[in-house]
Amino acid sequence: MAEHQKLVWIIGASSGIGASLAQLYAQSGWRVAVSARNEQKLKELAQDATQFDVVPLDVTDSGQVADVVQQFHDAGNLPDLTVYCSGLYYPGGIDVLTEEHSMASMDTNYFGAVRVIEKLFPLLKEQGSGHIAIISSLSGYCGLPEAACYGPTKAALINLCESLKPDFDRVGLELSLVNPGFVKTPMTDKNTFDMPFLLTPEQAAKDIYKGLQRKSFEVYFPFRLGAIMKVLRMLPYALYFPVMRRMSKR
Repeated sequence: MAEHQKLVWIIGASSGIGASLAQLYAQSGWRVAVSARNEQKLKELAQDATQFDVVPLDVTDSGQVADVVQQFHDAGNLPDLTVYCSGLYYPGGIDVLTEEHSMASMDTNYFGAVRVIEKLFPLLKEQGSGHIAIISSLSGYCGLPEAACYGPTKAALINLCESLKPDFDRVGLELSLVNPGFVKTPMTDKNTFDMPFLLTPEQAAKDIYKGLQRKSFEVYFPFRLGAIMKVLRMLPYALYFPVMRRMSKR
């Protein structure tokens, strides 16, 4: 690999936002390491591009995460940018709220990110440079109907990134939090409700790419939906829950 070529590691790249991000970074001249559980989909993504490296990974397996990070380190090629966008989604409210669904969602969406940060941060700190971006969601701003399993995992990611930002700043590393709205992916195809301001994965990837190029802490989009959600989370409960009831009826 050429010395000037940057490496991005995209975790959760088998479909949706992750796959579109991988293609966009490759088109922009980056070397792209793509990870997911589904190795076949990764190979299909990489089949027509020489700058892809397929790195199968189950983020719920701490040993696998440690092994992959160690492989990057041993090769002297830690990622310049790591994007965590693995996600599991069970749409619904009390009807889907089970221990099994909640634990599986948290294991992939939240603890997977924790495992990556835990293993990667010390090595990036030793190196003195690096950027980690965590894909959360606008649904993490406040509790929403039909997101009983998913929303809490995204709220946890937002809180985690806010908590860790000073630690990253102290050692000269970059941390970004990405909060998309509705993006048409295999995950959101499960939804039976209207999704305002719905974006394509390609549109989402462009917004993320631009935000990460600026090394913004928070990247959120679309702007109008993000602005609405930021207002909603500041409402007193006496106003907030009537709004949520109207949303539920829709």
